[in-house]
Amino acid sequence: MNKIFSLVVIISGLALQTSAQIATSSPYSRFGLGDLHENILPEFSAFGGASTAFYSSSTVNPNNPATFTFIKPNSFLFSTGGWHKTTIMRDKTEEHTVNNNAFSHLIVGFPLSKRWGASMGMLPYSSVGYEINARNEDYNADLNYFGDGGISKIYFGGAYEPIHNFSIGLKASYLFGGLNRRKQLIFDDDSFMNSRANSTINIKGYYYELGLLYKYDISDEKYLTLGLTANNDSEIRAKKSDLVESFVFSGFFETTKDTFVNKIEWGDVNLPKYISGGLTYRNGKKWIFVADYSVQNWSDYSLLDESDDLSNSMKIAGGIQFTPDYNSITKYYKRIDYRLGASYSNTPLMLEGNQLKEMSVSFGFGIPVKKSRTKYDFSCTIGKRGTTEGNLIKEQFARLGLSVTYDGIWFVKRKYD
Repeated sequence: MNKIFSLVVIISGLALQTSAQIATSSPYSRFGLGDLHENILPEFSAFGGASTAFYSSSTVNPNNPATFTFIKPNSFLFSTGGWHKTTIMRDKTEEHTVNNNAFSHLIVGFPLSKRWGASMGMLPYSSVGYEINARNEDYNADLNYFGDGGISKIYFGGAYEPIHNFSIGLKASYLFGGLNRRKQLIFDDDSFMNSRANSTINIKGYYYELGLLYKYDISDEKYLTLGLTANNDSEIRAKKSDLVESFVFSGFFETTKDTFVNKIEWGDVNLPKYISGGLTYRNGKKWIFVADYSVQNWSDYSLLDESDDLSNSMKIAGGIQFTPDYNSITKYYKRIDYRLGASYSNTPLMLEGNQLKEMSVSFGFGIPVKKSRTKYDFSCTIGKRGTTEGNLIKEQFARLGLSVTYDGIWFVKRKYD
């Protein structure tokens, strides 16, 4: 147990450093709280993101806290991983390719008793990362827009099974992080004073989610599981710092001349209500079918009483898992989980009268380690977001995810001969 604790401490430090990296390079991340990270664990990404009704005794599902009661007795599940994303961005005249790498998760799960289970961990919530350059020919000036930063969350959740095959869970998440957005106006004529504006938003606060899970036994080998997760409108404390200055270039450096605005404003971020429903069908340990439907009222989003003209979002996702022979001894490939999934969503972004759509297909593998309780999960998601119509940008992306899950044993006394 001491080794596990040491490992958690070490990887937590690495995760905190990694989460500070720029995890996106999309101009769409300048809206709202940036690009939202949803269901980025590789096991669920391979299902298209569906996970609301998915449970497993060897997997921690942080998306529905009610699943924590299904962790095996005396188990200690520890999982971490990362992902890589390549994005091709196109408008009607140009094409640009960017690459991003980021930490995906650090989570643990364990039973508290026969009817109680718990989990805690750290996950990224959203990321901002963009650089946009424009030209104003009327004033012979360059307009530059930059953004970076991100929001992470630390969560703790517990679940209880009051009656057989029905669980209820509650998860508390603490959001923290900062989003930076900068603008520059640079004139060709050196006699004109350049200007720049920096806006930094720091967020700290809690929000809560409820999870329900019901398992219906069709037969000895077949099961149907229904899941539901939801949260209400949540107000998260926010601090916004604005700085507007004029400057000139001294070689490669910017020298401040005058400060026009320098203020700090306190307020709240309103995270809109969210609900997700899902089902899972299992046929023994060979076949699993997963499906989700979720909505979130992003039209109710606000930051310091200012709306970003976002729209309500919707997502449909589903996937399938096939395991040829879970207990095969002679043929290792038969013990591998083969996964396939797809998703379709209306994102919160409404631009030029178009609500941006995102579509993706995915596949992945769950790879057990021989003579060990450790497993690896790999996923590949290929998709697109946006359009080139209305002077917008179309993004085509491929995201690879890899995680490792260690299933340890605790609270078991050692026996010696």
